[in-house]
Amino acid sequence: MKINKDDKDKDLEIEEEKLHLSEGKISFSNDVYRNIFLVLLGFSTVCYLFLNQKGISKIFVTLLSIMFPFILGGVLAFMIKIVLNFFEEKLFNKIKSARFQKHKRKISILVSIFVIFLIIFIILRIVVPQFISSISKLQTALPPLIQKAIDKSRNIAFIDEYSDKMQKIYDHLSVSKIFDQIREFVKNQGDNSSISTAFQRAYSTATNILGGIVNFVLALITAIYILSDKEHLEYQSKRIVYSIFSKKTSGKIFHVFKLLHQNFEGFIRGQIIDSTVLGIIVFIFSFLAKMPNATTLGVLAGVTNLVPIIGPFIGGFMGFVLIVIDDFSKAIIFVIFIFIMQQVESNLIYPKLVGGAVGLPALWTLIAITVGGSLFGVVGMWVFIPLTSTIYTLIGEYTKYKIDKKDIDLRMRKV
Repeated sequence: MKINKDDKDKDLEIEEEKLHLSEGKISFSNDVYRNIFLVLLGFSTVCYLFLNQKGISKIFVTLLSIMFPFILGGVLAFMIKIVLNFFEEKLFNKIKSARFQKHKRKISILVSIFVIFLIIFIILRIVVPQFISSISKLQTALPPLIQKAIDKSRNIAFIDEYSDKMQKIYDHLSVSKIFDQIREFVKNQGDNSSISTAFQRAYSTATNILGGIVNFVLALITAIYILSDKEHLEYQSKRIVYSIFSKKTSGKIFHVFKLLHQNFEGFIRGQIIDSTVLGIIVFIFSFLAKMPNATTLGVLAGVTNLVPIIGPFIGGFMGFVLIVIDDFSKAIIFVIFIFIMQQVESNLIYPKLVGGAVGLPALWTLIAITVGGSLFGVVGMWVFIPLTSTIYTLIGEYTKYKIDKKDIDLRMRKV
């Protein structure tokens, strides 16, 4: 069969039109040119960010400071929602009044915020005055205790040789001297500073405090708006995502967000339950051991345990300060108890309780805490557990899909 010359020319014209090279334009319908363009764009972006690190970081910090109240508002809304769901769906749902049901959401939001602030107030009311009182007593009570400990150490064979060195260190770093030096430093700072400098410091402090209050109020208002209109916001988000992406891709995006939401909510609930259980255990132990301030010790242990891994150590130190003024031996017993509890809680209770709440095995929970804490501190510990759980679930779904597609029967052997 002969191919007409005109047909050849026509085919060439069609190919040329597909590539859009006749006018010197790159066609994004062509995979090669599209990929080249994306690589060049990505490379240019990386180079620009690398060469303008200070400028970019400054822009990022500025944007973050502007958006901070709204970001904080989103976080507050998420945390208030956990309490809100209890009142709206379980407690207030039983009230049959049509008028009440009409305003159920608003009432639930107000009650949830009130309950959260009340809990925070009670915790501060119990802990702060007692801790301040203990610190003020520490100056007079601690030096005799240290001296007594050094004197007793002279009767212990393997410590006796270090007793003189300990005495010299104590004499040089006397607690009373340290407090006196702090007072003298503050006094000198006040004497040496001019009225102008003092005014600037006062103005800066007042501005920071006022700015913090304004940011918090704005964040709280944002949280209230989000909670009041959460269904409409969810609907708007779906409209935007479905308008940009395909139906299949949009479904995957919302599936990921659903997992993130479930895991973060489960993590916060697990964290609160874990902290409450630990606080009750510490209170019971302190009460039975007849330690002073048993209620305060339990509250301290529960609150500080909200910080994964290192929280119990912070609570243990603060508890030691509260007890040591009244009884040194009981303070040591309390520290030993907290240390044992921390080991049991961190390696057994926490991974299973919190990991179970987000569907993450104990080993991966420990890995998430370690990596998150190493990279981003306390915030990293909080974020990495639900984030790791989401990634773990998605990988599990993907591998199951691939294995089922290959029709392979893989069953874990029971030992």
